[in-house]
Amino acid sequence: MVNNNTNSNNNNLKDELEKVNNEIKELYENAKELKEKRNNANENVKEYKIKREEINKLVKEKIETIRKLKKERGDLLSEFKELRLNKDLISQKIQQLETIIETKCPSLEEERRLVAEIESYKKLLEKSEIIEDLNKKIMALSEEISKLVKKSAEEHKKVLENAKVSAESHQKLMELYTQINKLKEKSKELYNKLKNQE
Repeated sequence: MVNNNTNSNNNNLKDELEKVNNEIKELYENAKELKEKRNNANENVKEYKIKREEINKLVKEKIETIRKLKKERGDLLSEFKELRLNKDLISQKIQQLETIIETKCPSLEEERRLVAEIESYKKLLEKSEIIEDLNKKIMALSEEISKLVKKSAEEHKKVLENAKVSAESHQKLMELYTQINKLKEKSKELYNKLKNQE
């Protein structure tokens, strides 16, 4: 009778040991998947950070270009402010002076003076066109910067999402390892009990 009881006990221990070992095996599989998930998320974080940094570098360069263009524009504009002129006024002045030359038949000296004045106004007109061109460049760069900043924010969002996945996976992984270690202890105990009963 005692022998039968020992066999039954041994079978129960063997079953329990097998169950625990299968659970450990399953947890290791889960851990492997989690590790892969965490590692992929970490790789993605690196990748998205690099993209974000490249975009931010580009933004800085474009901001610096705008700063230079604005300085150039500012220098040209100050000249216009001093003269209290704008593109339309300059065009009008040129037209007025040309009309005087054409209609009033000024003396040679007067005509030279008027022609020189027209030339200086034409130079100002060219500068006003340069200012317009600078304005267009500044606007275009500003639009590019806005798009890049938006893109950078998207990359940053991806960094945060993947960092979260990585952290959560790591946390679950640590919990799994704790479970595995407890089950290993249990497996060891069961194995020793079995060994002692044989």
